[in-house]
Amino acid sequence: MKRPVGKSPVLFISLSLFLILSITSCAGTGKKVESALTLFNKASAYYEKEKYWKARETFQQVRDNYPLSKYSTISELRIADSYYNEGQYSEAVLHYEDFKKLHPTNPVIPHVIYQIGMAYFSQILSVDRDQTFTYKAAKEFKYLISTYPSGTQAVSAREKLDACKEKLSQHEFYVGHFYFRTKKYRVALNRFNGLLRDFPKSSVTDKIYLYIGKIHLSLGDKEKAGDALTYLLRNYPDSEYRNEAQDLLTQIK
Repeated sequence: MKRPVGKSPVLFISLSLFLILSITSCAGTGKKVESALTLFNKASAYYEKEKYWKARETFQQVRDNYPLSKYSTISELRIADSYYNEGQYSEAVLHYEDFKKLHPTNPVIPHVIYQIGMAYFSQILSVDRDQTFTYKAAKEFKYLISTYPSGTQAVSAREKLDACKEKLSQHEFYVGHFYFRTKKYRVALNRFNGLLRDFPKSSVTDKIYLYIGKIHLSLGDKEKAGDALTYLLRNYPDSEYRNEAQDLLTQIK
């Protein structure tokens, strides 16, 4: 005798068991699944209170549980911002860069680029140290200014870029002055000339011309020394190096 065609008893039992286990599992935890908005508001409250570790943990829950929610994207940004606010700049840069890759057309990208620049800017060392962070910060600010020239971050980015240029020029002078002190005059001269070329608006420009004059005197070229010192006197009448330049010119004549 043939068995009537119908649902498999094994399949029916399996599905029933799955549903029972699922229901009892949810009931057993006693936890209610929070909505994306509820989690996001909770994370934001932690963030505002500067409890950044708790904020990140909760923002991450938003991302994990509601990856397609609009709150997920904002949570990604807030995670990066929280690292920045804590001074964990390397972690902040990593998360900002990930955000850029995942959301290249998002309206907050200018903010993200600015924050990357600021993360590097915040790690800039003194003029006698390596200036890798200064170069990286300047690169980000330049890109932001060229790509979003009318953006709200552009003005501040220009100010920070000027500060980077000033720091780099002072570092270059420090290196050039080291070569001058060790009597490597031609190496020092190349450094100083490069400084004038790359950072024409530096605060150390008048001092550079003074040292260029000194170098040429040391190399026995009085004409070029006179040209450099005269340029300093003519173009920087209020320079603190004016008297020294004038004394050197008097010796040449």
